[in-house]
Amino acid sequence: MNKKRMIVGLLILLMISLGVFAQGQVDKSTVEVKVLAGVTGGKDEAENKLFEEEMEKATGLNITWEKVPSGYDQVLMQKLGAGEQYDLIYLNQFQMYTLAKQGALTDLTDRIQNSKVYAENVDKAELEKIGLNGKYYAGFNKLEVFPLVNVNKAITDKVGINLDSLDTLDEYYQMLKEVKTYMETKEGKKPYYPFFTYMPDIWDLQPWFSSVGLRRGVFVDASGKKYAPYVSTKAKPVWEWLAKLYKEGLMDPASFTGKTGDMRSKMWQSQDIVMDVDWAAWTGLYNNNARTAGTYPAKVNVVGLPGTKGPDGTYMLEQGGASLWAIPSNAKNPDEAFEILEYMATKEGGLLLSAGIEGHDYTMKNGKIEYTEVGKSHAKDHGAPFPISTQFDLSLLGEMNPGVLESVAIGQRSDVEVAPMGYANGELDTRKYYDIMSKWMTDCIMGKISADAAINGAEKELRANKLID
Repeated sequence: MNKKRMIVGLLILLMISLGVFAQGQVDKSTVEVKVLAGVTGGKDEAENKLFEEEMEKATGLNITWEKVPSGYDQVLMQKLGAGEQYDLIYLNQFQMYTLAKQGALTDLTDRIQNSKVYAENVDKAELEKIGLNGKYYAGFNKLEVFPLVNVNKAITDKVGINLDSLDTLDEYYQMLKEVKTYMETKEGKKPYYPFFTYMPDIWDLQPWFSSVGLRRGVFVDASGKKYAPYVSTKAKPVWEWLAKLYKEGLMDPASFTGKTGDMRSKMWQSQDIVMDVDWAAWTGLYNNNARTAGTYPAKVNVVGLPGTKGPDGTYMLEQGGASLWAIPSNAKNPDEAFEILEYMATKEGGLLLSAGIEGHDYTMKNGKIEYTEVGKSHAKDHGAPFPISTQFDLSLLGEMNPGVLESVAIGQRSDVEVAPMGYANGELDTRKYYDIMSKWMTDCIMGKISADAAINGAEKELRANKLID
């Protein structure tokens, strides 16, 4: 009898222990998931704690959301180099390439391909942009926007120009000529340089190279050789077009010495330029700044345009390098980390990463967001002003800056192809590429050397530095 009781007691203890074990498997809050974040999270330490709590509520996980206040890239590499363990890390596309090749990141291909959340929320075309040799080593933080042509319609309307008719390099050239003549003769602004393009990083010329079907950067062909489209013979008409703009006073000389901040100031603070190439988000920021200054829309009414149409009828724009989340190969809790990554891809996660924390950044009234004063100051951006989820309706965020939704929508058009610059599968030394291209092409545009000489010189130097084969 005592023996039977002992056996029954052991069975009961075993069942209890199994129950506890099973419960432990379900109770995700017992596991600490460590996240290292850059731009995503709260705006200060106190709000970051609230953000962390919102993430915990949504996922049922116990999360430590460590947000680095400054110098994130350096901190990330220092921590990884020191062997610190994180379950999820924020990184850019180039860092993903580098770390994946070093074996420092978990291969997420199967997880992503089997994820119902990703299947329902993430455009497959976006996934293809971050693939490395057919594999995925990261998921998304947000939908990346793109630089496009921004034109001040308040000026072109006065001149009588139909912006819908601009599709070719020559049509843009004619528009700039007409604006220059009008501003110098009718409004007495002389000299007037209607176009600013930032040349130190050849940033951003992509809308113009679309006319010949070329993209910026270095790519790898089918035979494994690296090549740079901007130094091919097909690129010559665009470099000659830019040189013509400069020669005829249509390009601002400050394009070679100024900063992007100078370009932006000229675009919205006065009528110093009529056109630049800038991020789609800046279409709205230009107009919002002008609205604050009382000049919108009478003097400043910036609209986004897709640039020039390519030989196949497609407008080719350049997407910004993706903002991503990866799971380090030494992560303790990869399954839980992937749950966070999935949540950020949902429309609910997108709302947290954009509008922020309900009850702190905003409240909901009759299905509409009402921002607090704190929320207004955070500009609907807690890491993802444009959420990655295809289910997310941007109108939920309330009034956006004038023109921004229209500019972002350009990237969704069937005749527009948005893709990142060529990173040569993560092997490109981008700084060296920019420096070489800028040096030769600045001389070309300023008329110091011919387009042929600039292309040949840049190609030889790129090859000498092993940037191309």
